[in-house]
Amino acid sequence: MDQGFSKKERLLKRKEFQHVFDNGERYGNDQLKIYALSNGGSVSRLGLVVGRKFGNAPRRNRFKRILREAYRLNKSLLSSGADIVVIPRQGLKELTLMTIEEKFKIILTQINNKLKK
Repeated sequence: MDQGFSKKERLLKRKEFQHVFDNGERYGNDQLKIYALSNGGSVSRLGLVVGRKFGNAPRRNRFKRILREAYRLNKSLLSSGADIVVIPRQGLKELTLMTIEEKFKIILTQINNKLKK
């Protein structure tokens, strides 16, 4: 099983992000808002949107690194390909891998269950 995070597993273009926002399902909790859409392929892709309201550049970059790592470790929970866009909410205070990974796992399981139907 591949544990890497290659370029083909990333949403890179504005058009791709907009497609997920327009057509995707919304998931989330008090700290994360996630949009997900089946992409019909076998590879899931991740996109991150972290605005300036979230904090200064080091805080935003740290969040992105932690979330990419949480996704990399748990991408096997998705059985089919999906495009996922993650947006942090203001309530996100703790920036530790363990806390974010726990919340992210729950949402990835919900996404997988919804995509199976």
